[in-house]
Amino acid sequence: MTRFTLEPLYGSLWVALAAAAAVVAVIALVTPPTEDPSKRKWLILLRSLAGIVLLIAAMRPTLVRTDNRPAAATLVVAVDTSRSMSLPDGDGTDRWASQKTALRKLFAEVGRLDDMLDVHLIRYDSISESVAQAQERDAIARLADRLDSMQPLGDETNLGLAMQGAIDASAGKPMAGVVLLGDGTQTAVGGAERQAADQSTAARRGAEVLDALAVPLWTVPIGPPSTDASARDVALTNLPDSFQLFAGNQFEVSVTVQANGLARRQIPVAVSWIAADGTKTEARSRQIDPSGARETLALTIPMTAPDPGLYRLQVQAATQEGEWVTSNNTQTAFVDVREGGGRILILEGPGRPEQTFLRRSLRRFPDLELDYAPIRGDRTWPVSLDAVLKPGRYDIFIIGDLDSNALGNAQLEELAARVSDGAGLITLGGLQTYGTGGYGDGKLVDVLPIKMDPSRRRPPTRGVMTPAERAARSDSQLPGPIKVQFARRHPIVDLGGPNPAAVWDSLPELRGANRLVGAKVAAGVQTLLETEDKEPLLVIGSYGKGRVASLAIDETYRWWRAGKAEVHQRFWRQLMLWLMSREESGGDRLIAEMDVRRFESDSRPEFRARLLSVGDVVDDVTLSAVVVDEQGKETPLDVTATAGGQPRISGQIPELEPGFYKLVVRADGDASVEPDEVAFQVTETSRELARPMADPVYMKQLADLTADHGGASFDPQQIDALIETIAAKRRSAETPVIEKNRLGDGPGSGWLVFTLFAGALSVEWFLRRRWGMV
Repeated sequence: MTRFTLEPLYGSLWVALAAAAAVVAVIALVTPPTEDPSKRKWLILLRSLAGIVLLIAAMRPTLVRTDNRPAAATLVVAVDTSRSMSLPDGDGTDRWASQKTALRKLFAEVGRLDDMLDVHLIRYDSISESVAQAQERDAIARLADRLDSMQPLGDETNLGLAMQGAIDASAGKPMAGVVLLGDGTQTAVGGAERQAADQSTAARRGAEVLDALAVPLWTVPIGPPSTDASARDVALTNLPDSFQLFAGNQFEVSVTVQANGLARRQIPVAVSWIAADGTKTEARSRQIDPSGARETLALTIPMTAPDPGLYRLQVQAATQEGEWVTSNNTQTAFVDVREGGGRILILEGPGRPEQTFLRRSLRRFPDLELDYAPIRGDRTWPVSLDAVLKPGRYDIFIIGDLDSNALGNAQLEELAARVSDGAGLITLGGLQTYGTGGYGDGKLVDVLPIKMDPSRRRPPTRGVMTPAERAARSDSQLPGPIKVQFARRHPIVDLGGPNPAAVWDSLPELRGANRLVGAKVAAGVQTLLETEDKEPLLVIGSYGKGRVASLAIDETYRWWRAGKAEVHQRFWRQLMLWLMSREESGGDRLIAEMDVRRFESDSRPEFRARLLSVGDVVDDVTLSAVVVDEQGKETPLDVTATAGGQPRISGQIPELEPGFYKLVVRADGDASVEPDEVAFQVTETSRELARPMADPVYMKQLADLTADHGGASFDPQQIDALIETIAAKRRSAETPVIEKNRLGDGPGSGWLVFTLFAGALSVEWFLRRRWGMV
């Protein structure tokens, strides 16, 4: 609306009229000093013109224009840059392209709404940050171009951060509204449901803050909802990341199959072995037949371990038509297949500390399965061992401090047959063993590698042994203290270090041992440990296809109690492996370990490594670690060394690209120690891609929280409706704006008044001077 008005000096019309009367009076009364009518006329005309200009300036005529315009405000537009935006949106393009198309249309029209609108573009995924802002029409239209140099690479969608970022972007200025684009699917770090719930709460809290500020939230969900018919996906989960198996053993592979949108479709699942050289062999296959649109099935497949070696076990579900994400169709486990594991049976009376610590040591080795059959004195002797003496049931038998009557001649004969067939046998020292225990004239005389004296036989004792009986048996015992001496090199007693004898010298003395008659003179019989007086303490030999060992001691547990647990474990493991004809090097060796062996690329799991040695600590040996990729490229790792004791290191695996890798640990300074390595996999399955469907319902719920102020949700094809909604909101926020164009206020009108007034007086003065009236 435009109108004309006068705004006289001092705001008073009377003052202006008085000034006009004074000017007229001056013009009328002060006449030019001439009698010439023509000259007089010109001078009065010029004076009147100056007076009129002065009077008009005093009245200050004003043109007033009143207009309704929206107030200055900020429109925040938030775009999703997480990896899920690279997925299809259901119309043949990906969500990232659909989002950019919607933005271009939005910015092209928003810039035309008014000149008081400041548009601020932000992006969000696991963080929220400003991209650009503009106010001029052309600059706003070019905002969408900023996305051309960006890619959706974020590994998390955090709508709570998006809402907070939008509020922060206004910088305290009035907000015209917030436009939130994205698929609306919340993802949390590590997939924790609780954290995802916290994120949802944060997003709702942000929408409630906008509602309290009377700011509308307009959401634009991009991508098909989870109820869409095209939401097809099959995913494998819960496969253990590693197995330790023994060749030929039966085991089960358990995996969870999640099928979405694949009802009444048969989905093949194959299990394959991948050898170290990359050769892939399919071992088993199954078909699953989900009956519902969303179904989770537990699949268990029986398998047989292959030949010894390092393998990858791959479980793969066939890709289904219409699947968008296929990286979750496969899971891989790392498998260490060893030569058949050993099954060990201890035949011993109850309450013996030696068997307790023996079980504790061997329990640390998964390839050795240890059973204990306590034989009590209050039971009928001989006890029945029919089940445990069956051929192939156990690989090693250990007879502790036990009288031969507890086993009986028939079962001892059967035991001898098992040893002849290939089983191992260990006999331990004690007060009821060897000749004293009645084995000197029994079925084990030919089996054991030592001589026995039947005359040492004492009557069996079933309960607590009296002091007199103990004294009677002392003739068959060596009094302590006894220092165990290294007699000769052998895989059983070579416990590492440059000098194996030094390791044995470091062990504590024992309280006693059996006085063995001596080692047999036969092929393969060897004395490995002895006393300082050359009394045999460990004698080994063979019988038929089996191997046997006789120990004169039963107090090796004292090594453990003296802080020599590593020696105890190494000795007994090497003895067991020798009995099964599977000797391993007794030298120092490295052991590398990882917390997990299958993880996502943004994880940084820890690893540890130690030098397993029972010899003297070598100060100049340091451990180092590298990661080796599939092309053989090595990447050194930062490690933290543990001070004191045996060399140990720890560290973290850095962020790596998806693929298969090896952690290799080396002992720098000791070439005799073989490196150890642990294979692991970095997966490409992200939290974003694991949940491929959009959540438009949640986006609408957020917008509805601001419905009282115009908040709403729009489909990407409804950008025109969104623009009209924004325009209507801007119109509702209009305020009256009054513009005044007053004569003399601006430089144009001011100079005009001055020019007319000064020009008229100057011409009048010039004429009077010319006519000689001055």
